Amino acid sequence: MSNQVMINGDSRKFELNPNVKLYALIDAGFVKTRLGNFSYAHPLYNESPYDATAELKLTIDHDLNHLTMVITDKSGLQKVNIFKNKSLSEMVSLLNYILKDLIQREIIVQVEG
Repeated sequence: MSNQVMINGDSRKFELNPNVKLYALIDAGFVKTRLGNFSYAHPLYNESPYDATAELKLTIDHDLNHLTMVITDKSGLQKVNIFKNKSLSEMVSLLNYILKDLIQREIIVQVEG
């Protein structure tokens, strides 16, 4: 059983899909790190991807059983809550699109409850 994670400020919980496959991670844009883990980063922006102020980061361990998911600032050092500011609604929409894609690719599942 994998761990359940929440994105800072979001009420939804996610975990790794038990059927996750290595090729699905690669197809979705995950990159293998030097330690063997799989890392994914996607900028979240309002108008231009070149002016992104936040980034969604996911890491899956090499055994495909531990997930971390966080939204950070550009530097990657500070957690950002994009849900508390209404002017960031386009970022929330983009985040929802990315999460829906990862669910359809059977990488993550949303946990009910």
